[in-house]
Amino acid sequence: MSFPETLKVELTLTAGDQTVTVAAGSLKALSVKAHGWGFEADVEWWVLCREKGDEDTFFAAFTGAKPLTATFTLTRLHGAKAEGRDGPETPPLKFVGRVEARQVHERALPDLKDAPVLQRRYRVRVADAASVLWRRHFPCGVWVDSSLQEVIQANTPGGLALEFKWEAAAKKQPLHALGLGVDDTGASFHDFLHWLQARWNAGLFFAPDTGKYTLTDQKPEGGEALPLDLGEVEAVDLHYPEPRRDTLSVLNSYVEAGTPRKDVDNTDAVEGVRREYLLTSTLESALTERVTRETLLQRPEGPEVRVAFKSFPRGALVLNGLYTFGAGWSTTLATHGGTYRLHGLTLEAKALEQDPAHDPDGKDNLYQVTLEAVLEEAADPTFRRPAFTRPCWPFFAEGTVVSDVGDEKARTYQARQDEETSQETYRVQLPLWDKEVRVPYEPHQQPGHFYFPADKGTRLLVALGFQDARLERFLAWRPGARLPKETQGNHLLLGKAPESETSIQHIYEDEKPLLRIQRTREKDTQLIEVAEGRMLLRIKEEG
Repeated sequence: MSFPETLKVELTLTAGDQTVTVAAGSLKALSVKAHGWGFEADVEWWVLCREKGDEDTFFAAFTGAKPLTATFTLTRLHGAKAEGRDGPETPPLKFVGRVEARQVHERALPDLKDAPVLQRRYRVRVADAASVLWRRHFPCGVWVDSSLQEVIQANTPGGLALEFKWEAAAKKQPLHALGLGVDDTGASFHDFLHWLQARWNAGLFFAPDTGKYTLTDQKPEGGEALPLDLGEVEAVDLHYPEPRRDTLSVLNSYVEAGTPRKDVDNTDAVEGVRREYLLTSTLESALTERVTRETLLQRPEGPEVRVAFKSFPRGALVLNGLYTFGAGWSTTLATHGGTYRLHGLTLEAKALEQDPAHDPDGKDNLYQVTLEAVLEEAADPTFRRPAFTRPCWPFFAEGTVVSDVGDEKARTYQARQDEETSQETYRVQLPLWDKEVRVPYEPHQQPGHFYFPADKGTRLLVALGFQDARLERFLAWRPGARLPKETQGNHLLLGKAPESETSIQHIYEDEKPLLRIQRTREKDTQLIEVAEGRMLLRIKEEG
């Protein structure tokens, strides 16, 4: 239901050092969709020039390349003082954001000399800063021995205020890797952030009046609950989500896993409906941590209460604020006695007088308004978030193996053992980011009876997951291992350096196979050659 309402609406736009304020008389349409995590809005207004077009001094800035910031406020005209009663004034609805789309329509007046443009209709799409900026942010980066908080802060644009109240985000991890710019997968940093919250049971909360954000693992307290006035409400609808019907299990395929499977209880499950998460880890804690996380995530959302208003409420509408259905409401309603948190707000306001020349400097305007609020139970522990695109892992980057064994040029290998997990890893340097990551010390694609660890300087293609890395494949032959193509040979080159190595070659000479084994230790060499009709054994020490 819509209703007429006189509102004082003010829009302020800033481009660089230039600021313009649009009065309510010129502002003809406003549409806002606000959520606990952010908002988006469309605003339309007219600019009139009395004598010549250059009176519109903001046109050049509006059509330029500088970013536009926007602040708009909505205030009920009939506050306490206007109504002649005591009590605090109703705080205005205020939104601080950035312009992410803009358009202008010019109206020329052909009846005047040179048909000047004296009227322009402006339209902008405004959203909260994090949505505007992070939806355009696609970083590829590697962070070693850093916390999630440090990763997020490293990707927070200047001027975006973000507070952390998320305990787990402060814990350092061996690796975080983001490949959001790889192959245009579609997931932005904004998507990543909401995927991250969905995975670890956290939420992003936005204060529209200040533009500040809080990333937290607990719902905001919300302050004192305000009563909703029965006389201002047209309808209340309750929406109940369907409970989960699956039995959730976490599986570990590691062959020596102490606990290969663990189920998560769900009393609402339907027999035979399962959701099974599969992992492969040598660590028993990996399964336990995943079970703990999935147990939290499978908690069902509570009901939503959707309130449609028939007049602009006297009480403040505050995102993430608390509300009750108090005096005047039936005690038999399902909402009676409950406390609810406002997490969604939709407002449409269209000026009844659309003529751009009608009172363009007016401080208020008469609008046809539609207003709806969406609330959740204050005790509901689940987090609501926008739809997002899941980031893709792994992505791939080149690296070289690092070893401290021997001198700088020696082709040695080295395995480091983690003190907590006892897992052994290679050290691999990623030159692009100048970071060293740990890669499992495993046979890779070789059968277990071959023991050929990757040695110092070996070029690798590394598969980077969000918090882990693996050796994908080798990228280059070892120096000295490659044979001339005309020999059609195969070569196994072992050892640390040309002065300390063993070479095993099988080549063709005159279309006949030849086996050559040579051991070298500085000036001391031993050679065995087996060819058709001959066998050579030579021991030589150069003087």
